[in-house]
Amino acid sequence: MKLNDFLKKELLGNRFMAIKGYSEINDRETGQLSAYRLNVSIQDETSDFFMELIQIKVKNLNPSLGVKDLENNKSTPVILKDLNVGQFNGNIWFSCSDVLPAK
Repeated sequence: MKLNDFLKKELLGNRFMAIKGYSEINDRETGQLSAYRLNVSIQDETSDFFMELIQIKVKNLNPSLGVKDLENNKSTPVILKDLNVGQFNGNIWFSCSDVLPAK
């Protein structure tokens, strides 16, 4: 069995809660905004990782659930569009293409 066998987004479930707001990720070379980081709690009770807090890199500079939408909220249910899980140098990373409000 290999590490990549555990890197399946399906293991995380489908229910996520954004905690607080976005933080900016700046490009190392230019110093300009390149993405956002969002802390997310896994809320799917069927997931082995229920109640874990993970950081998601949001690759969209204009996410559907905007920076202002999360600015004053402590927690908000969200949908992570195109969620990806991977590993680099022994660290697990999470990314998505957009953050949508859950209904």
